[in-house]
Amino acid sequence: MALLHLDSVSLTYPGDDLPAIANLSLTINQGELLAVVGPSGCGKSSTIGLLAGLTPVTGGLLTLNGNPIVAPGPDRAVVFQDYSLFPWMTALDNISFALQESGRATGKAAKHEARKLLDMVGLGSYSHKYPAELSGGMRQRVAIARAFALDAPVYLMDEPFGAVDARNRVSLQELLLKLWTGDGNKKTIFLVTHDIDEALYLADRIAVFTPGPGRILKLIDVPFPRPRRRFFLVQDPHYISLRNEILSLLQKEILEELQQVEGGAGI
Repeated sequence: MALLHLDSVSLTYPGDDLPAIANLSLTINQGELLAVVGPSGCGKSSTIGLLAGLTPVTGGLLTLNGNPIVAPGPDRAVVFQDYSLFPWMTALDNISFALQESGRATGKAAKHEARKLLDMVGLGSYSHKYPAELSGGMRQRVAIARAFALDAPVYLMDEPFGAVDARNRVSLQELLLKLWTGDGNKKTIFLVTHDIDEALYLADRIAVFTPGPGRILKLIDVPFPRPRRRFFLVQDPHYISLRNEILSLLQKEILEELQQVEGGAGI
């Protein structure tokens, strides 16, 4: 069942001559974890803004369950790279506030649910801490717990693990998979990442974006069954082949773009 649909979507920011996204078409199915990889400036984060309803399209049609996306809504939760926690609230209050604002719980019930979520992400004993008192990995755990507190059907994640170290990144990836499956009713996740290995480990499909204006160069089905065992996966010849394919696609596109720029400049 299709959930999110982009039909020839384009985006040009005010004052820009060139579009950030051009004729982008993509269908994201319910319960799918779709990863987007591509170089900086290829429109990945701009697509997040469109799907979140933070930025209006300048061409084409963008729908969620057949309804045009024109504004933010409780049916989409966004997780950014920079945590986006309220610094004046404790970890517990950040999550309980989200629960109350979404109408899912109020008062003591919101606090109780927030504590359960903090326990789930391994931070039950840090509920009284403020964001400044937590490490980067901890802050992102709180941010992810807060997002999943909304119980939205769609999660838009813009480089959510990009600012944490390698060890915490692996831990957060496992946490995401745990929260994604939840009670058996999978959420729909649109994950932007620069990390090809992360995309291959987490995703059902990978959309390879080209340098701007953003468009999809190739959609790749990730064939590995779940649950995936990281140690064995990275040694699988098919995994290595897919990884090399994605790298080759990106390198080829970047090289061609540089050649076009140099040719236009008469170099």
